Amino acid sequence: MVEDLMDDLTPFAVGIVATALIVLTLDKAQRTKGKRVEYHIGFFAVSAIILLLLPEYFQNMVFSPAGVLVIGTLIPIYESIKAAVSIDRDDDVAWLQFWLASGSFTYVTEWMDVVAEHYPSIAEHWYEFEFFTLLWLLLPFTDGSTLMFDKITAPLLGGFAKSVKNKMEGRMPIIVILINSSYLWIMWFTFMTLHDEAKRFIVIAVGTVYPIAASTVACMTRGDQNNDDSFWLTYWTCFSILFIMMDYLENFVGKIRGFYSICLCVTVYLFLPMFRGADSVFRKILVPLSGQYEAMLLRDIYMVREEMMMKIPKKSRDEALERAAAIFDKKTA
Repeated sequence: MVEDLMDDLTPFAVGIVATALIVLTLDKAQRTKGKRVEYHIGFFAVSAIILLLLPEYFQNMVFSPAGVLVIGTLIPIYESIKAAVSIDRDDDVAWLQFWLASGSFTYVTEWMDVVAEHYPSIAEHWYEFEFFTLLWLLLPFTDGSTLMFDKITAPLLGGFAKSVKNKMEGRMPIIVILINSSYLWIMWFTFMTLHDEAKRFIVIAVGTVYPIAASTVACMTRGDQNNDDSFWLTYWTCFSILFIMMDYLENFVGKIRGFYSICLCVTVYLFLPMFRGADSVFRKILVPLSGQYEAMLLRDIYMVREEMMMKIPKKSRDEALERAAAIFDKKTA
């Protein structure tokens, strides 16, 4: 009995150790921006060896929806929260580029989950491909997400992304009018008449098309004096959690009228400028839960300093900074 228990616990223990090693690697290793060819060759060679030598029992656990979820969503969510509250903005852009690549890949190939349910042989190899693709995007040694952004997204899709973003922002006043008028009821009624698969597709499309375009532009304009990259990083973190919840809960309550309407409303709430719900959810829920509240406050202080440096005239800047420092040095009763 003890041996059976050990056999059951061993894969989970190995999985926890492997996850911890990946997180440690992400924190310590420098990103290569995908420029080291030998790392790519080494990655694919090691991947092939793992497929050949890893016992079938471990393969069934690793190359599965759960394994893909850990590699492609849970670890990136945690690392994105840490990046969003850090002072360094380069890591914001790096993780935003990951979400661009990972999000596009995951949502475009979502239909493969349906195929995998009916064809187990396809499922086995598909999850292997999905796992190693996401790992290639994730690891700092290969840094596939940055490579894809620099070689494909920015040069080929950058202009189109700017066009989509500008058109959507130009129509924001119309969207606000629709939200605050009776037209919203007409749109909601039309949405409720659709099939569940169509509703799900619309939720995913609303949550990805414009955010992908806006995130692409944010990565391309990283040197500007704005926080678009940080905001869209928080958005993708929140939307990924929403997507996980929707994907799980629809198996139990997906048939209830209004389920996808709630998902759609929450998605819109997360990114519309009039709400910027992602920022609120991130600061009030995700940051405290992840234990990064102090880091967020330090980031806020840094951003205030940057704003002071930009807006206060140079001749009085030193005096203003000294007064600000005195406020922090002042002991409270």
